[in-house]
Order: sequence, then C-alpha cells, then structure tokens
Amino acid sequence: MTLLASRPAILAALLIAAGACRNIDVVTDSYATLDEATKAGAIERGWVPDGLPPGTTEIRDAHDLDSNRHWGLFLFPRSEGDVLRRLLQPDEATLAGRTIDIPGRVEWWPVLLRGALDEEKIKSTGLRAYRSVRGDRLFLVNWQQGRAYYWALGD
Repeated sequence: MTLLASRPAILAALLIAAGACRNIDVVTDSYATLDEATKAGAIERGWVPDGLPPGTTEIRDAHDLDSNRHWGLFLFPRSEGDVLRRLLQPDEATLAGRTIDIPGRVEWWPVLLRGALDEEKIKSTGLRAYRSVRGDRLFLVNWQQGRAYYWALGD
C-alpha cells in the first residue's frame, strides 16, 4: 500500500480520535436529593438547574469540564409540577431539526434522546419539550411520571 492510498484511512483515524477527545472531560454525578446536589455545588456550577421543585430526587448530571455542555435528569413529585413550570416557557418547544451530542458512556441517558431527535416518537412516550425561561436549556418533561431531562443549548 502506498502512502497516498493510506491517506483516507489515516484521515479517518484522526477524525475518530478527535471526536473521542471532545468527550474526554465529561464527568457524571448523581444525587439522591436536591439538597445533596446543592451541597455538592452542582447547582452553583450550573450543572443542575436552580429552582427545581423541593421534592426533586434521583438527580443525574453529566457535564463537560471544558465547556458549558451538560445533560441531566431528575424525578419530581407530580404535586410540585407547578414549581417546575415556573422554570419553563409556557408554550411547548419544537424538537424538529435538533440533535443531542452526548457521550455514549453516559449510560443513563435514553437512546431515544441521542443523535437526531424524532419529535413524534418522543411525544409518544409522554415527554413534552420546553425551553427554560432563561432560554439556555431545553427540558423534556413527562408530567404524568414526574420525570424530566434537560440539556444546555447553544454548545
């Protein structure tokens, strides 16, 4: 094989390596309660949203130490849904044309919410999309289950 013939293979290997390096500084954490997340500094650092319902539990977050990229999920008491609604714009957001680039090793993030998003499939699971009031995150909320996912926009 000549050097010229091996260039595509070398280029492909370099692109794969570059993509792998992008997610090398992604860290995951989990917190049993909102109080635990607060004490750990996850809210102060912006990895977990400020203002979640007080009864929020089972919080998980993944965040890139080198950027603002972050993703998370949490459970909330359905009776405290109005508190969560205060963080969200009132109208549902569209997911058309959106993608989520989350490292594969973040195993708790659903397959349905990886790569190009299929709005109809996502809606069929009961999830509804909302932009945060601040406009810096997108939330997917299942109001019946008391479960929500979020990620930073514009990364």
